[in-house]
Amino acid sequence: MRANKCAYLTVAIIVLAIGVFASKAMAQEMSGIGFDGWGIRAGLSSDPDQVYGGVHFDLGEFTKDVRFRPSVEVGFGDDRTLIQMLAEVHYVFSTFQPLKPYAGAGLGLTYVNYDDDYPGDGSETGGSLNAIGGVETKLTQGMTIFFEVKVGLAHDDPDLKFGVGLSW
Repeated sequence: MRANKCAYLTVAIIVLAIGVFASKAMAQEMSGIGFDGWGIRAGLSSDPDQVYGGVHFDLGEFTKDVRFRPSVEVGFGDDRTLIQMLAEVHYVFSTFQPLKPYAGAGLGLTYVNYDDDYPGDGSETGGSLNAIGGVETKLTQGMTIFFEVKVGLAHDDPDLKFGVGLSW
């Protein structure tokens, strides 16, 4: 029951934050929020030690150089399946260079389903908070590759995630 309350509170905070950022951006008439594309991602995580894959959606910029890129990732291994949904916000440091570093954070939900042979099997849902850093570059017209690191700050989040992704 406590996990459900935490999940509802996390969703409410995400919706409130998106509303605040979106309304601020619209007030400044710089809003670039809208569907700009999507992509795939994959990588490895530590604690739990897993292989993961997922999708992300490029939903534009709140303000200059601050973009919104929510993601969903599914991890397998270490006697559990982990699903993580994050509303990610990135600050892109250099928009005029071929390599564009970025840093940000993601707030969302993590669902963990433990395998039958795991002690205390079952499932948990909880809040998720990640610090994110990466670098991206354009490959071809409309396609971008990125490499990123995520540090999990909440209880069920993987401690570290190393990933690569493509956007188009």
